[in-house]
Amino acid sequence: MADKPNWINLSSSQRDELDGFVHAPGYRVVVRNELPSVFPERFRAKIDSALIIAAPTSTGGTYLAFSANRVDLKARALDIELFGVILHSTGAGPSGVFIHHGTWNDRTQYPPDAFWTGVLQSGVAQYVLASPPASRSAGPLTDLPRGHAGSFEAIVQQIRAHEEGVIEQPNTRSTGPLAPMRSPRPVNVSVRWAMTRGGTQQK
Repeated sequence: MADKPNWINLSSSQRDELDGFVHAPGYRVVVRNELPSVFPERFRAKIDSALIIAAPTSTGGTYLAFSANRVDLKARALDIELFGVILHSTGAGPSGVFIHHGTWNDRTQYPPDAFWTGVLQSGVAQYVLASPPASRSAGPLTDLPRGHAGSFEAIVQQIRAHEEGVIEQPNTRSTGPLAPMRSPRPVNVSVRWAMTRGGTQQK
C-alpha cells in the first residue's frame, strides 16, 4: 500500500506562520503545542510530540516538515503522521501536504508499558520529548532516527513531484483537504541528497 498524500491549500495567515519557523538544516524535538495551526486541535490532542525537520532545496528554498508522533491507544503504538511544505525565498508555498498511513520503515514505534500507564492516568504525554532520539533534542539530518528519516524522504518526494507538476495543483476555493491526487512518478530521494543538493553536506 502506498503512502496517502493529502494536499491542502494554505491561508495567508498559515503561510506567514510557517515562514516564522527556524529553518536551519537539521531537526529538533518539540511539544505538540508548538506545531503549526494546520494540525487541527482534535488531531493535535493525539500527538505525543514531534520533530521539526528542515533541509535546503537546490534553488535556495527550504523543505520544512513536521514529523509528529501520534498515539494509537488501541494498537499501543506511536505512528508517525507528518505535514510538509516548501519555503521559497519569497515565502511558503500556497499548499502543503499531509501523509497518512506511511509505508516507510520504522514508521511505528512501541513504547514501554510505563508510557501507557501515564497515558491512561494523565492523557497523552511527551514520551519522545522525555526520551529523544539518541538522547538529543536537536541535531543534524544525518542523525535523524530511521522512522523520521523515512518520513522526511517521503515528504520531499511529494513536494518535488508537486513542484514539477506531476501532481495536479490544488483548487483554490477553500483551505482544507483536497480530493485524492494521482500518484507522482518515483523520485530517488535521500537525506544526504537533500543536503548536498542544497549546498550543505553533513559528514
